[in-house]
Amino acid sequence: MPRELARPEAVAEPLAERTRYLHRRVVRIAPQRIEIRPPRSAVVVPLLGVALTAGLLAVMATSVDSLPFWLLGLLLLFSVLLLPLSGISLVYALMGANIVADRRGQNVSMKQRFLGLGIGTNELIPFWKIRELLVEDEGRAISRAAGDLPPEEIAQWQLVLVKKSGTRHVLGSVSAPRQHEEDALQQIVEVAEAFAALTDAPIRGPIW
Repeated sequence: MPRELARPEAVAEPLAERTRYLHRRVVRIAPQRIEIRPPRSAVVVPLLGVALTAGLLAVMATSVDSLPFWLLGLLLLFSVLLLPLSGISLVYALMGANIVADRRGQNVSMKQRFLGLGIGTNELIPFWKIRELLVEDEGRAISRAAGDLPPEEIAQWQLVLVKKSGTRHVLGSVSAPRQHEEDALQQIVEVAEAFAALTDAPIRGPIW
């Protein structure tokens, strides 16, 4: 059941410019815009892909006379597929955003990602279509659904945007050992309050 959250004495203004970190997400909060981006560590895999492609092309260039024709064809095909995917992923990791809430546009843009690359179409959710912002502990909710099982040892707080149609979109999450769950909850609530201040949507929760 919902329970009152202990709050610190000094709380930042909901839309004061700042950066907060969730699980595999970086939240940049500004008075007119909130962006949820991948962390800088997301560049590692695409960089490896670019480096691997460069290595394969170098091997083909220096060994064109010694490698079988069929092997050269396979290496070339693999490189042609890998290079653009790695390049797009690298650009997305450096400059892309998963979710953008914009006060001027009065909407939340949710990127529909393809193969986890951050490319594809955007779903635009007008502010007036947002029913609520839900703060819930996924680990505890799952245990309740399964019966009288104890909560999981790791608290899994998540912020969910719920549309008036009932469609749910997870904006971000943060995990912590159960004994430190209120610290994790405070992180997710701060982001929820920023979204609520920007979109005028109500917050429901936290659901323990």
